[in-house]
Amino acid sequence: MTSARPLYDLLPAAHRARDALLGHPLRSLLEVVEEEVLRLREDVDGLYDDWFIETCAERVVPYIGDLLGVETASPPLDGGLSRRAFVANTIRHRRRKGTPAGLETLARDVTGWPAHVVEYFQLLVTTQHLQHPRPGNLRSPDLRDIGRLDLLGTAFDPIARTVDVRHADRGRGRHNIPSVGLHLWPLSAYPYTGADARAVDAAQGRWTFDPAGRSLPLFTRPRTGDGPGPSGVPAQLRRLALHKELTALRDRGEEPVMLAEPGPVFRITPDGHEKPVGPARLICADLTEWTRPPAGGDEPWVAVDPVLGRFTLPPGMEPERVRVDFSHGFPGDIGAGPHDRRATLAAAVAAGGTPWPARADWQMGVSRDGAAVGGRVAGTIGEAVRAWNARQDPSPGQVGVIAVLDSATYHEDLTGDGGVVIPPGNRLLLVAAVLPAVPASQPADGPSPGPLVAAGPRPHLVGSIDVTAPGGHAGDPGELVLNGLSIEGNVTVAAGDLDGLTVSDCTLSPGRAAPPGYGGFVRADGNPRLTIRLTRSICAGMRTSGVPRVSLADSIVHAGADVAALAVDAVSADVEADGCTVLGRTRARSLVVSDTILRGRAEVTHRQLGYLRFSYAPLDSAVPRRYRCQPADAATASRVAPRFTSTGPDDPGFCLLSADCPGEISTGAEGAGEMGAFRFLRRPWRMAGLAAQLDRYLRFGLEAGVFLAD
Repeated sequence: MTSARPLYDLLPAAHRARDALLGHPLRSLLEVVEEEVLRLREDVDGLYDDWFIETCAERVVPYIGDLLGVETASPPLDGGLSRRAFVANTIRHRRRKGTPAGLETLARDVTGWPAHVVEYFQLLVTTQHLQHPRPGNLRSPDLRDIGRLDLLGTAFDPIARTVDVRHADRGRGRHNIPSVGLHLWPLSAYPYTGADARAVDAAQGRWTFDPAGRSLPLFTRPRTGDGPGPSGVPAQLRRLALHKELTALRDRGEEPVMLAEPGPVFRITPDGHEKPVGPARLICADLTEWTRPPAGGDEPWVAVDPVLGRFTLPPGMEPERVRVDFSHGFPGDIGAGPHDRRATLAAAVAAGGTPWPARADWQMGVSRDGAAVGGRVAGTIGEAVRAWNARQDPSPGQVGVIAVLDSATYHEDLTGDGGVVIPPGNRLLLVAAVLPAVPASQPADGPSPGPLVAAGPRPHLVGSIDVTAPGGHAGDPGELVLNGLSIEGNVTVAAGDLDGLTVSDCTLSPGRAAPPGYGGFVRADGNPRLTIRLTRSICAGMRTSGVPRVSLADSIVHAGADVAALAVDAVSADVEADGCTVLGRTRARSLVVSDTILRGRAEVTHRQLGYLRFSYAPLDSAVPRRYRCQPADAATASRVAPRFTSTGPDDPGFCLLSADCPGEISTGAEGAGEMGAFRFLRRPWRMAGLAAQLDRYLRFGLEAGVFLAD
């Protein structure tokens, strides 16, 4: 049954030879039967796999949990966290019931987030007994121990306190006799490999890790085998911790921990150096004033500030390019990043009418370093776009792919000669991905050998993209799909005959010194059939005219720090928003909104069309009818408003609802979920599932408080 033709191959060779002479009529007949045989075989194999929690289908996990007596407070998280780990470790949890390690494992399996348990009754200032001295539980901490003081207020704070009589399970108190704290880290560390550092001032040796020039804090990545501690969770890298490791490495010859290969927290490789700068030549410093390291030596000194995401080079060293590896923190898979984007890419392409994965009729790779993809690789994105535009008489229905294969920075404007030209009935995917290898002899305009893998690379484009669709509409839709790109500029659709513009898993941001009109937003004019789709993306604004439809899903659209500024200006479009966060005003022809936060005033021309459901919009908004929206009335408007961890695009907690956000917002979406762009993380369901299990696994008389780390 493992053959491609399980029945036909069982026939005697004489019958198969006779069948070949007659043109394979018997094989054609058996192919119909073999399709059903293969389906039956897959079903039988699936039934066997369903006996085991490791291999069973997701729908079977609750049934196996019922056999073990597992009780959960919420249904499975569609597209989110699976119950599989929790059910698989049920016996383990019960055997370790009441221990800090058991609670950590329980919290990690239920929520999917890294966890650390603190027994706060162990950190109380108490009268010392001569037979049980506790030197760490002193009323006055040692002010000379800067290592302990640096952890003050964190989950790893070792300094004892006096009694706090407030209840920990209500999130108010911590240090008390019955108190246990469960600290969770909802932020994830996203690794960036082979990215180009941004030169703020190359002559002065000033660089940022972030290719866009932002001051992003560096994060640590949890590694297998790391015990409890700051290095075992995805937390911001602290200056003191890095300084102590570098000092111990240089002065005492100790082995590195955070900078140990094969996965150090960061690497810096200047142009002309085969290997990254060694840990012995790194200096941890506060680079608020961009202090430079000393010159001299065979290998250069490099000063690094992990809090500001900066580094400086010594005088006399001015490389044209510096490659860096680092990790940046963010709550979920929104915007450009190295995460797996295959599911969102498939959904974005299918929304335009083409099933995915599909074989492309034309494809080309782009790599600044010339990564081999057969013989079809361009050194710049513009070169690949010109090759696409130069095709002779492209017929309708063709699909093209331009795959950017690395995380390099490309300084180019795709605006000349019409920019990206979409012929009638053609579709082009400009995506950060890995292409399968093809023979060098295959022509550049040949078909692709298989589906691309949309994961890994995160290229950064410094420049704008213009899209042009000539007239002469064909039966097939003409569309441009952007996926996985960080764009420091605008995406502009000129007046024409484009059917679709899809921007998924992208970040559109303004430049550091952006001139007026260069704000990192989507602009489209005069396309009567155009549908703009923004999915899992971060965009600095949207401006449309003469465009009939705009669709936003799981995205952040912001207008900077000014909430009164226009974020979505689509007066001629029917706008749909599902699970989005809009920081700024919204103007639309009609509005259909679900589970969305409209932080600024919304103005809708046709209020008899559309609706708002399970969403937030200011009371002075001119919107269609509301259903279970917030605020409910003027009396609660001042209290019920979204509160975010940060509204700065440079911060790791950008647009993430804070812990003190009103419950009407944090659990006010459909299904008791949270409103806004991070709805898909299902944070309220994770927290409810953990709360339902704590009483079963806590020691008698203890109460647990759950705290989310910033």
